[in-house]
Amino acid sequence: MPPRTPPALTLALDAADLGALRWAVSPAWELLASVRTLARPAAHAIHLPWVSQHRRDPLLTAPGPAAARDLTAAPQHHLPGFLAPTPLSPLTDLDEELDEVSRTPAAVVRRDLAAVFGAELPDSLAPLRRAPRRAMAAVVADLHGYWQRTLAPAWPRIRALLESDIHYRARTLTERGPAAMFADIHPDLSYDQARATLRIAHRAAGPPGARRSLDGRGLVLVPSAFAWPRLYVKTAEPWVPVIRYPVRGIGTLWEQGPDTADLAPALGATRALLLGLLETPASTLELAHRTGLAAGGVSAQLHRLAAAGLVAPHRTGRVVLYARTSRGEALYR
Repeated sequence: MPPRTPPALTLALDAADLGALRWAVSPAWELLASVRTLARPAAHAIHLPWVSQHRRDPLLTAPGPAAARDLTAAPQHHLPGFLAPTPLSPLTDLDEELDEVSRTPAAVVRRDLAAVFGAELPDSLAPLRRAPRRAMAAVVADLHGYWQRTLAPAWPRIRALLESDIHYRARTLTERGPAAMFADIHPDLSYDQARATLRIAHRAAGPPGARRSLDGRGLVLVPSAFAWPRLYVKTAEPWVPVIRYPVRGIGTLWEQGPDTADLAPALGATRALLLGLLETPASTLELAHRTGLAAGGVSAQLHRLAAAGLVAPHRTGRVVLYARTSRGEALYR
């Protein structure tokens, strides 16, 4: 029997919807997706350096957080929607998102558990179905502990990559239009301006040939490190529709510093190192984290590179990202 063709989804996305399009960062989504990466590492080889450090984390191996583990790692196709509310700001932090999770109405929790698990709800999740608000507190506490052990140390690096992606996508939308921007995000996205539709191919689950209108609810695009290599789409109410997609430059996330020996005599070792790391845009704090240098020293060296026309700053919200200019890129050709 030939393999089943994954269903496609078509979203009606008119000019008003495009005008309300926005990007956001979601620490809670990264948390959830990273748990599934640890549970199924073979499908996420790009994260092997991180997986090798954390695959025995207590969330997956200890008996205590069974409910958090079964809720996040066990579902084969999709997660309960209440675990990852749509973020509405590039500045959303984990505590805000987990607080929203803990306040999910009981009816929504029970609906989502039924949609994901059906009649095969794990025993560990029975308390969550009976008394969602009380049981959710323990789940959220276990997820927060997991974050502190596995993702908090790497979060400045991850967040800088996500913010860099947002800057790049917004610029692409402005300069090249929505069709080019969506196509550049992922090969499974295609925008038809004449029909005002966005087609999402190769979804993991859902009815074939589905078509949905956004009904004025807007659309949020969320770059993700741990979504790679897939798209994740949620259009269910009460959340704002969201598409989570693999962040640009994911292959650089766990890389060590580049070999900049050839440039060091001309630029100096530190400036050569920083210029090499700016293959994808990054903030001063992210570069300090990756190099172990003081943020003030990094800032001073970036200003010197900018004065030489090798890098340029770009503001994204409250964050300033530095990127190589065409002159800086020419040094690597």
